[in-house]
Amino acid sequence: MVRFIPCLLGAALLTGCGPQGRCEGTVGGTPIQGELDGDSLLAIVPTTFHPEHETAQVRAARLQLFYGDSALRLIAEVKLPAEQDLTELPLGLSEDEWTQRRPQDGAVSLWKLQAPADAPPLSGGTFSVRLADANHLEGRFDARFEDGSRLECTYDLRGKNYVPGDDPTYNGPP
Repeated sequence: MVRFIPCLLGAALLTGCGPQGRCEGTVGGTPIQGELDGDSLLAIVPTTFHPEHETAQVRAARLQLFYGDSALRLIAEVKLPAEQDLTELPLGLSEDEWTQRRPQDGAVSLWKLQAPADAPPLSGGTFSVRLADANHLEGRFDARFEDGSRLECTYDLRGKNYVPGDDPTYNGPP
């Protein structure tokens, strides 16, 4: 019995380390309900905010979020806001709104649903982010689609940081 307790403690600690989150709603005619899959990924990379205008250097979070045994597969890139608290970013910015956005405010620069395949176009919503530390991002998103369908999802995951000086475990180029 004494040897069994450390195993339970170790198992409990390990389950808290993987991606966590939940998604509920519909995309078009496809119901989505499930937990964030273990193969979801996060990478934090250096990038420019408006490559065609100002070249402000920012951190971007590249996310691959898979929910409900990959019933929902989302690829997103978020130019991280300067504020580290939970920050809501609008989804579905027009070209004019995107060019008016300031680098310190952050923005969702890529939103692509790989599944379901028949997903209607995005009509709006919010994508909330909080950089918990250099390798840990958490938040939620509320996505609305042109046909009236809607998703409400949370995420909390760790990943790799490729920004020099941002992460003590960084091992990329100097």
